[in-house]
Amino acid sequence: MLATHCTFSDPAWWQVFRVYQTIDKRPTRRGGTGRRIVFQWTPPPVVPERVYTSPILEARRYASLLQRDPFVKTQADLAREMGVSRVRITQVMSLLRLAPEIQDQLLRLADQPTIRFFSENRLRPLTQIADPARQLEEFQKLLAQLPSLTH
Repeated sequence: MLATHCTFSDPAWWQVFRVYQTIDKRPTRRGGTGRRIVFQWTPPPVVPERVYTSPILEARRYASLLQRDPFVKTQADLAREMGVSRVRITQVMSLLRLAPEIQDQLLRLADQPTIRFFSENRLRPLTQIADPARQLEEFQKLLAQLPSLTH
């Protein structure tokens, strides 16, 4: 016995997916419609290239949220608000301990490879140095490594 909900005109379960296309042809000798189901491949959507921003911008944004938002009083509140861990907030905020000259230089970077080079992981050891002059020396060493990246 045939199920009443299935009719001849209903597509097969696999024909419902968008990857199949129906091509109409001339009627066949046997009187059929001559339709053929063909797999149609479409290229995946183009994903825009990721744009990296300076980690200093993120740290400054967190600091401004702590100062401006009346509901965010501690770093734990900020972590809850941003959906990250408290440790992550501490790591990002530690970049504000860099010397102001270094922060300004990092914010002035424009090209993506250079911004990516000065990642948070690469900058974090500089935050452990208390002396701003020594921080600047170590930052200059990092700048010296930069040209080898572009060649």
